[in-house]
Amino acid sequence: MRWVVGDIQGCAIEFDRLLGAMRFDPGDDELWSAGDLVNRGPDSLEVLKLWRDVGGRGVLGNHDIHALRVAAGTRKQRRKDTFGALLESVEGRDLLDTLRELPILAHLPGGDHVRDAWVVHAGLHPDWSDLHEVAEKINAPEHDEEWLTSDDVAFATRVRCCSPEGEMNEDPGPPRACEPPFVPWDHLYKGRTLVVHGHWAMRGAYRGKTTIGLDSGCVYGGRLTAWCQEEDRTIDVPGQSR
Repeated sequence: MRWVVGDIQGCAIEFDRLLGAMRFDPGDDELWSAGDLVNRGPDSLEVLKLWRDVGGRGVLGNHDIHALRVAAGTRKQRRKDTFGALLESVEGRDLLDTLRELPILAHLPGGDHVRDAWVVHAGLHPDWSDLHEVAEKINAPEHDEEWLTSDDVAFATRVRCCSPEGEMNEDPGPPRACEPPFVPWDHLYKGRTLVVHGHWAMRGAYRGKTTIGLDSGCVYGGRLTAWCQEEDRTIDVPGQSR
């Protein structure tokens, strides 16, 4: 089975419990992160170790990018950041190198009676119609500081509400907080292929006709949610109060 898990954000205990609830078998199953493996939660180092040990794959999220930039010395650590142990660990350096190689947009082919899907952390620009072409462009460059701070990467890892022209409004509130001309980015998505994303904790896990949101706010005491592509179903576990 292929599973996509929403924003883990350093919640190692819940991540381990979710793997158990899935009955995840690294020999037979495939795990994808929808981004934000690290930060805000207590155990970013342990999350990355567990993710690595089960053969995890994924796309980059905005918190992952922030951690990479702090580790590279191109951005200052913030007061609320919780990935200090990851930065200080010798093992953490290799884990961050692996994290840096992740794409921004990933295609998950389906098959007989299984829908194809794309995975992105936050969302898609209204102008991105040919997603294979977009993925080739946005994933290809060397993953250096210039790439990490590019407009396309910022949009794909940060958007919630946007205008038809692609102007972002980064209000973290629920969809009803998107005031005209801004609307939830998926209202402007005209493709037919399923898009799976995270990033919007205030929206919670949801299912649309062509989009699935998996950020159910685990790090804030919500739930940690994953979607199985072959069975087209979700599973979740409760988050811990912090």
